[in-house]
Amino acid sequence: MTTAKRMSKGQVIAELAEKTGLGKKDVQNVLDQLLALAERELGAKGPGEFIVPEFVKLKVKLTPGRPEHVGIDPFTKQERTFPARPESRKVRATPVKRLKDLTA
Repeated sequence: MTTAKRMSKGQVIAELAEKTGLGKKDVQNVLDQLLALAERELGAKGPGEFIVPEFVKLKVKLTPGRPEHVGIDPFTKQERTFPARPESRKVRATPVKRLKDLTA
């Protein structure tokens, strides 16, 4: 099995510019606007889901926080206080059918 190096951001932009006939700045602008759109849709006021057509589905998963609590440390078997953990938002990416079919 050969290990291919991943493309850098500049290489991706250059190849997309070459294949589409757009300038590198135009391709960069499209990618920036796509990112801004994803940020808006995945943000606190957005629906929490964003689909890049033919590519990937991004979804926000809310993990609830936990209050501070006393418990047994699994390593030392001693009782200790575990700190509180705030709620968090995590983005999960799921490939769409077309990408899944590439690996099948």
